[in-house]
Amino acid sequence: MRILHVTQNYYPSVGGSQYAIQKIAEYLYAAYNDEVTVVTTNSYFGPHRYNFKKIDVPEEILNGVTIKRFPFLRLHKKPIKLFTRFAGKFLHINFPDFFTNLQFGPVSISMRKAIINMPCDVICISSVHYSFASYPAWFKKDADKRPFVIFGALHLHNNEISNSYLKRIIAADYYIANTEYEKAYLISKKVAEEKIKVIGVATDILEKADLTRPMSVLREKYSVTPGKTIITFLGRHEISKGIPTLLKSFFHLATKHKNIQLIVAGARGGYTPSLEAEAANNDNILVQTSITDEQKADILRLTDVLVLPSVEESFGVVFLEAWAFEKPVIGANIGAIASLIKDGVDGLLFSPGDYINLATKMEALINNEDLRKELGQNGHKKFVANYTWDIVASRFRKVYELAINKHNKQI
Repeated sequence: MRILHVTQNYYPSVGGSQYAIQKIAEYLYAAYNDEVTVVTTNSYFGPHRYNFKKIDVPEEILNGVTIKRFPFLRLHKKPIKLFTRFAGKFLHINFPDFFTNLQFGPVSISMRKAIINMPCDVICISSVHYSFASYPAWFKKDADKRPFVIFGALHLHNNEISNSYLKRIIAADYYIANTEYEKAYLISKKVAEEKIKVIGVATDILEKADLTRPMSVLREKYSVTPGKTIITFLGRHEISKGIPTLLKSFFHLATKHKNIQLIVAGARGGYTPSLEAEAANNDNILVQTSITDEQKADILRLTDVLVLPSVEESFGVVFLEAWAFEKPVIGANIGAIASLIKDGVDGLLFSPGDYINLATKMEALINNEDLRKELGQNGHKKFVANYTWDIVASRFRKVYELAINKHNKQI
């Protein structure tokens, strides 16, 4: 099968939906000997971002996958940002989707031509936010199109997406959703149920772990006190990830539980300085920034309970990462997360933003080692059955086959 993947940026260890596209592409090449090409931008950052760092290699082959990178227009981004902020704040104007679409881009004639002309049997794009998701609208004749799949990676925290995104999804042959919640939402928006396939993503974090390293060595390396229950957050240090709620819960519990420590690990963000200030005055708060996959694996081995209090997730890969190590998880009771975690079976759910309720859930696991073990083991079973890259890649490929068959019947 000749497969064309289109994504916003692509390089080793890139995160998010791009990493899923990367791993799937590599597995399809390795397991099925598929010919996989990726068309993407020449930026280390997504084309919607204002910061730009060029990747100087326009074409290369990585693990059997051909990567083609293209430049894109950026000069319009800051003027649009300033204008829309001014108009929204002082004129109270809500701008049409056109401005959002222009902001996300990528505006690239060369990239568009490559997508149109690239020989392939099927195209899969990620994500729906970018202009290349409008691929079917680029042609006047259906016969000129190729079978087209969208891997949407929708964030539905405000329970709404734009009309332009819906049009893109409706125009695709198939849509790959992360969760049943995402599927149900799109059905409510009149997207045909039969074209939505729920797959999700995966993790290979267990492969990054050095299981021969004694726990005593890890405790010393990460300043973890022996005998304490370790609560861990993994993710970018941003307010949107719910870190302030987690801190309030931790402080609330710490007044009566002296044997707990909190690890907040992940990429630096706007909330990192506040975290570091808290940690400077509290030996039970440990902050780790810019961690590698190997360090993440170390931290997960040390973890007793993983907590992700974010209310803006499209899936929640960190739950899979914790389950890979048989660790119990706690997440906010919102659509996507509640679709992934079965409350009381493989994790616990708390009321979004409610630090008292979160503290109650954390305390239930702090006090009950048997429950921690039960939830962690059940989560591990779910992970092994559904969320390894070979399973996810094979499910993507089945959708590609469906898209090809559907397209062939239409022409």
